[in-house]
Amino acid sequence: MRNYADIPNLHTRIYAMKSRLYSLNDYALMIREPENMPGNISVIRDPAEAKETLFRQQISPIINLARAYENYTPFFIADLRQYEAYNAKILINKAAGNQVLTQWYDISPFSTLDKKLLSEKLSLDEIKWLLAYMYLDDDFKTISSYRQLAVHVDVCTARNFYHSSELLFGSAALEFREMMLKRLAVMTLIWSYRLRVHYQIHDEKIRLYMDKFHKLYGSRVWYRVSLEKETLDRDLEKIRKDTGQEPSVADVEHYLEQNYYAWISSMFHRDFHSIYCVVCYLWLLFYQIRNLFRIIDGKRFGMSAEAIQKRMICGM
Repeated sequence: MRNYADIPNLHTRIYAMKSRLYSLNDYALMIREPENMPGNISVIRDPAEAKETLFRQQISPIINLARAYENYTPFFIADLRQYEAYNAKILINKAAGNQVLTQWYDISPFSTLDKKLLSEKLSLDEIKWLLAYMYLDDDFKTISSYRQLAVHVDVCTARNFYHSSELLFGSAALEFREMMLKRLAVMTLIWSYRLRVHYQIHDEKIRLYMDKFHKLYGSRVWYRVSLEKETLDRDLEKIRKDTGQEPSVADVEHYLEQNYYAWISSMFHRDFHSIYCVVCYLWLLFYQIRNLFRIIDGKRFGMSAEAIQKRMICGM
């Protein structure tokens, strides 16, 4: 069905769904007693199949709501497509000859990539043309490395999410873009740390690349990035003094994501009639899916309950 709900009806549904999100205590119980994991996945031995089953169970309410209210449909679909970006990266890594866990994020009926592609041996050029068609972006055709392809997938995903507010008007459009600017600032810092540490790319080159990315959104992104970076640098310096160690990339990413989680949690109840609750819920669900996957991976690799919980992105 399409366009069967108005804003109060849809927001009421979102509030009800938010009340059922898991707490840290819920996750702790799942770690101790795997039979409490949702989707009855404790009986599934293959981790990829378990994640696929769990993902579909978790995302199905969003798929059901995606066409409930016409003006919200574009960003519901853009949210779903961020999961499909992981499918694109699986294909990129597989084509590059890397070992990958071929877990597929099923967002049908909104998917553009078919799982059957996993069984094909795709070349770099075939991947480039596939992504150019998927994102309607010819820049993919000029990219010469698998790593750059993966980065550009992230850029396109963020761009599509940001511009999915085109059917919104007035305060709703402003609120949505403001929330996305903060998310883009967090993503910028995460990407910058990855490029600097994992790929040994100099700051000036990173800045040039990010400048190109931020031209899609205007100068306000750099202002938000500078605010986030000031807070990050101050808190990292405190961590260095307290521990005598340099925080790892994983530590930095966890810090940024946890702060973003706390922020969207605080914004959810700001105004029942605004778009805040919908966008916040989509991100809260995103983190819940990641947390559930961490439990699966943690149990698979024999990690302790404490180690698994340490990397959770959640509230109490």
